[in-house]
Amino acid sequence: MIKLYHIESEGDPFGGSRNGCKAVIALEELGINYEVNALDRINDCRPADAPYRQLNPNGVTPTIDDNGFILWESSAILQYLAKNNPESDLLPSDSKEQAHVIQWLAWEGATFAPALLNLFFAMTAEEPDEQTIAATKDAFLSTLGILNQQLAGQEFICGRYSIADIANGAITPLSFLLGVDLTQFPNIISWLKRLRVRPSWQAAGAVMSDMSAGEEQLI
Repeated sequence: MIKLYHIESEGDPFGGSRNGCKAVIALEELGINYEVNALDRINDCRPADAPYRQLNPNGVTPTIDDNGFILWESSAILQYLAKNNPESDLLPSDSKEQAHVIQWLAWEGATFAPALLNLFFAMTAEEPDEQTIAATKDAFLSTLGILNQQLAGQEFICGRYSIADIANGAITPLSFLLGVDLTQFPNIISWLKRLRVRPSWQAAGAVMSDMSAGEEQLI
């Protein structure tokens, strides 16, 4: 059984770990037995001397323990789980198709998530600066435009459902909490509707809560 270190939504000031939810969704999709070791963001992750940091020196989630094999970083975990369960086709075996999926994993980590976080930090600053908020919002909207274009004419990011959808889909609904109108990106809205009805996604509490915040847009 895999042990998953994860910050769940209940009681967390930020509503839980969306990156941790990526691992939850993948494990559910694959039908892998796992147990959640629930962490407190303040007490278990932030102190430099917290025991959890012996597993993950970054003090963030997720981390998995697969019978003694410790792995952190959500992208690495998604690839590891998918490669160990090739029948799922969450990571295609064809080298070019696989590279395409990994490309969108990399884009999420290097471009999409940072743009979202920049907007979040600008909006939640002690003394919010309107120009900074406007600039970071424009940058985030630009990334949403890229994702919307990629989804044109297809149900999922790489055509077929894959870990690229898990990586990007788990954080996209945070847009609703930031007051972003996603109806200007109809392909993203349709994609989120497809994701939210999958049983594996319904096991990811933080993501489903974010989806609920955009209920009017997801009708």
